Amino acid sequence: MSEESKDILLAELQRQVDYYRQLSDEVAGQNIRSDSQISLLKRKLIQKENGFTILSALHDAFGHQIYEDDFFTNTLELINTTLKMDKTVVLWQLSGHSRGFSPKFHMGYEREEIDQIHNRQLDFLIDESPISRPFLANKNTQTNPLIDKLREELILPFFIAVPIRMRSKVIAWMIAGREKEAWPFYPPLDEGDLDTLVSISGFLEAGLSNASLYASLEKANQELEAYNQELEQRVAERTKDLRIKNQELFKEKKRSEDLLLNILPKETADELKKNGFAKAKLQTDATVMLADFVNFTKFSSQISSEELVAELDHCFRNFDMITTKYGLEKIKTIGDAYMSACGVTGETGLASDVIRAGIEMRDFIEAYGKEKPESIREYFKIRVGINTGPVVAGVVGLKKFSFDIWGDTVNTADRIQSGSLAGKVNVSHSTYMVCKDDFEFESRGKIAAKNKGEILMYFVEQK
Repeated sequence: MSEESKDILLAELQRQVDYYRQLSDEVAGQNIRSDSQISLLKRKLIQKENGFTILSALHDAFGHQIYEDDFFTNTLELINTTLKMDKTVVLWQLSGHSRGFSPKFHMGYEREEIDQIHNRQLDFLIDESPISRPFLANKNTQTNPLIDKLREELILPFFIAVPIRMRSKVIAWMIAGREKEAWPFYPPLDEGDLDTLVSISGFLEAGLSNASLYASLEKANQELEAYNQELEQRVAERTKDLRIKNQELFKEKKRSEDLLLNILPKETADELKKNGFAKAKLQTDATVMLADFVNFTKFSSQISSEELVAELDHCFRNFDMITTKYGLEKIKTIGDAYMSACGVTGETGLASDVIRAGIEMRDFIEAYGKEKPESIREYFKIRVGINTGPVVAGVVGLKKFSFDIWGDTVNTADRIQSGSLAGKVNVSHSTYMVCKDDFEFESRGKIAAKNKGEILMYFVEQK
């Protein structure tokens, strides 16, 4: 395979990795959005549950006919403790002043602060128009003179104000809030908190008027219960969706992992993912095998390029299965040459397994060649060369990562392959010394090798 073809193949593999990485990021983004939605729904559920708790407590208190002062004091204490408010105050309408309100009940204020707010008079007006609807003042609220005045006079930066009515007229304002807004201990006040306080104010109105108390409470409880059930159902649905997305993410992640492990050994891939780079390492006991087709150049001129690539693909696929069977690491293919090795990824490999794989690869090609027409049968033979020794193994560069091995052991393995014959598995003296008791060896003596002088070589077969 040419360098250009190799680059194209690596580019395609990189494109696939990028695609699955992008898909994984998209699924992760969907998980984050789902988590955010679930958190919001859970917060709303907690808000409604807290409101239900307060209303239930008020129901019990009203059943015991608590006096007005006790009733309001207990209500404000429930608001501060259950809704986690810092301060709550009830501003009562001043006698003879339809628009002026002054503090009557309060909870959460220090003694010095009580003295400051005690005689304050506040008019709920904007541009001389009376305000009668509940409103929220958090850090995102657009301010106005009334909000600024309430913040200053009541010493409460963030608050919710709800009116308390009697016979459709506002007789008081209940204001509850927090001194800070910062997650997670001081969540910003929102519409859910406002809805809860509106419900509480409605109960207070019923208590003050002493009319339709149980009907109003039962209705509010039923609505809250129905809303709780709805929220629980929605949370369950979102949780189910999240579980499905997680399963899809796991599948896509596994595909990406499998693709990466098709390119790099697991140890190198793990190091690359952890550090962003992988150092090349010296492996002292490696065995390298090269298999090369005989007369490949002549063969390639007799068939089309498509047919040639198809034949190589078929043969190399079977080589992959054989090397995997014996636990070898495929290094690369160079044209019609196939390189694999053991002992190059930090794990101890057996040189004898490399020889067995080489013999099996040779036998496969010979059997496959017998199926071909007589005119091209001679080309389906390979030379196999095997050498044992130290190598440097790893990944170099910044782009298009490819696991490779370097060193004199690799160069010598190539010379051993070149010095072999068609249909023969040729090994070096170092490999012979490791495996001499496991196979039948035929000593060939010293064979001349390009740029290496004479090298001891041996043909090898199974016993």
